[in-house]
Amino acid sequence: MKSARLCLLAIWLIALSALYSPPANASPTWTKIYETVTPNTSNASGTATMTYVSGFGKTGGAASAFIAAGTSWDLIKIRMEMTLVSNSTKYYAEAYFDKWAGATIADLQFPDSANNLLLKQNLTNLVVASDYSGVRTGSYGQGRIEFWSHCYGTGNTGYAPFGNDGLYDWDDAPNGGVGCYGSYQVHNLTDTQTIMAWNKHPQAYVADLGLGSSPTGHPDWTFGGQTVWSQTNFKVQVFVGTAVSSSTVNAPVASGAKLKSSITTLTATASTAGKITFYVGSRKIPGCSSRPTSNISGVQTATCNFKPNTSGYATYSARLVPTSSSFTNSQSTSTVVQIGRRTGLR
Repeated sequence: MKSARLCLLAIWLIALSALYSPPANASPTWTKIYETVTPNTSNASGTATMTYVSGFGKTGGAASAFIAAGTSWDLIKIRMEMTLVSNSTKYYAEAYFDKWAGATIADLQFPDSANNLLLKQNLTNLVVASDYSGVRTGSYGQGRIEFWSHCYGTGNTGYAPFGNDGLYDWDDAPNGGVGCYGSYQVHNLTDTQTIMAWNKHPQAYVADLGLGSSPTGHPDWTFGGQTVWSQTNFKVQVFVGTAVSSSTVNAPVASGAKLKSSITTLTATASTAGKITFYVGSRKIPGCSSRPTSNISGVQTATCNFKPNTSGYATYSARLVPTSSSFTNSQSTSTVVQIGRRTGLR
């Protein structure tokens, strides 16, 4: 009989382990701060400014609220939408990447004569998504942005990898005054491909728009795209975000009496600080909810002291709620413990 019980226990443990899979990497949390649906500036002079969607402009909207809240951020995401003339279908391209050193919320405004932004910046940990076949999607090591309202030439500016000095691509050199022409481009340097481009901003011009690299002419759509991509249904959004990592909590380890009605201790360790709740089966163990972890020899640990109310095999598990919102909650695998019958007089 004992060997049969042990065999059943082994089968049970194998089944539990087969059902468990470690938590996947969590998606970042995003806050939209800027948005425009207008591809041209307010006028064609040196005082030209961009038009923002209400609530997502330079001041008084989401950007101002985000700055006032003092929220930390470590990621930037840019999404561009436009319509392909040939089939009247709207497509998007989206890229997010690490915040570069020293980046501010103001740096992420759309470049115009008022803010005089001039950004040529290499990017790390680029992730690209799109529903347009001309854009390569996936994760890449390096990218680049070229944001300015100036005119520009094809010569490189010393940012490796270098582009073609005879073409407008991912490596161009700004020149001329503000409000001259304009570049708002995101590039995948791993594949040396343009992800999205919005050029030629002044009013009364037809903007150069494109997703992916242009198949003809200049790869970054400079002087091109006006007949390929429509000026209507255009949208650019800028987000800032916080990377969210997966936490882990190990199956609790039982110690102490491990007898019915006698003090037994469960100990669980976690990958980050937080509060751990202990379970027997699907029920919380009384007095063992939201137990704060302590750093013991560099390991986040929480304990649960309780008296089992039944004997036999019991299944224990733990759930972690991290202190930091940069980590996901996590659930442990289960530990099966044999609880003996209490012996002796009461």
